[in-house]
Amino acid sequence: MAHLLSQKEIRSISRRFRLQALRSMPVSTLYQKNAVIQIQTNLGTFALKPYKRNPHLRSGLAAQMKTAAKYVRLLMNNAYGFMPDWLPADSGKLWIMRQGKPFYMTEWIHGPPLGAEQDYEQLGHALAKLHTLRCGLPHSPQSATLEQVRLWKVKDHLLRKNMVQASSVSPTLRRAIKKYGAAWKRLSDEAWSEIRHPDISRICAQEKTNPALIHGDITPPNVIIANDGRLHIIDWDFIRVGSTYADTAKTIMNTTGFNTTFMEAFLRGYEGIRPLSPPERRLIKALYGLPREAWYAVRFPRSKRSAEMLKTIDQTWTLRRQAMEYMSRWANP
Repeated sequence: MAHLLSQKEIRSISRRFRLQALRSMPVSTLYQKNAVIQIQTNLGTFALKPYKRNPHLRSGLAAQMKTAAKYVRLLMNNAYGFMPDWLPADSGKLWIMRQGKPFYMTEWIHGPPLGAEQDYEQLGHALAKLHTLRCGLPHSPQSATLEQVRLWKVKDHLLRKNMVQASSVSPTLRRAIKKYGAAWKRLSDEAWSEIRHPDISRICAQEKTNPALIHGDITPPNVIIANDGRLHIIDWDFIRVGSTYADTAKTIMNTTGFNTTFMEAFLRGYEGIRPLSPPERRLIKALYGLPREAWYAVRFPRSKRSAEMLKTIDQTWTLRRQAMEYMSRWANP
């Protein structure tokens, strides 16, 4: 954790990146306290961040950092312009190890978060640029989308299995299941049915020979509009080869707040770089509709986050239905 570093340790790590630390302060994010350290140095302001391990991957912390740094360097070598500059350490690597933990350093991006329609169009542009980069990635034996769908089907199965038991734990959850449970099941069933269509099966099969990089964690705190107006995506800890369709659907869900104007702007920016075929649109629409928040809320009914998610679902249900109607029109013009 960033807050455990002393000033002496921060100065020592900064020297490893050829910087002289003058002042530093921990900065919290929406999801994590003291997630990053802002450092004022002799060469400007930088972000020192402990690498966050992806719990869904089997590899260890150092191995994941090494892989993420390899992919980030590929983006840098291909002039991908929507992320902060990463600083090389004195070893030439983009990261260091200190007391068994990997750290990396990037430039600090000053500016506001997403807010205007043009911001979302620029975000769609940035994500499509990432998805269309061809960096000589090796072919994959599996479809990234079908692999992601397999994992999500497990969560959907647990939702259906745990509904009765979870409702006895929390009155709030019991009311939510009574009100929305049938809709959660229907949305998942519609998605699984759509994905089985031959046209979409062919798209998934093509992923094996056209692997792509995804960010994996685009949320509002991870998108900053710099003072010069240029959009930057930060926190590339989860960068990996994966499903561009799932990455796109998750980004729309996580960032637009069911605002159809923002959704339209994002998709306009995305398709300005990467036009989507009708089956690809239907696939993204299907993945967008999956009730991922409900999966978590039912699986961990006693958690504070579960209660927050249920409250959000209840407050936004009408907007969600309108957003799904928009996605259906977009997917089936």
